[in-house]
Amino acid sequence: MQSFFENRGTKLDTTLPSVRHIQELIRTRTVVSLSLMSGQEVEGVIKWQDMHFLALRQSANQPLVMVNREAITLLRALI
Repeated sequence: MQSFFENRGTKLDTTLPSVRHIQELIRTRTVVSLSLMSGQEVEGVIKWQDMHFLALRQSANQPLVMVNREAITLLRALI
């Protein structure tokens, strides 16, 4: 019998320029601004990404915010 964790979908395609760019933002701990389809903007540091979500740390005292990648209309680095 196969467990839930053994049945995984396709992997994150790290050959895509957008995925590589986000990985660089994660490595350099760059603060980013995300504009969402709802019109809301959130700022923070991306901690990790997978095929469906980005995990954003808005401040040291708050838990990670999960942002659905399909809800993001604009991602820009704040320097």
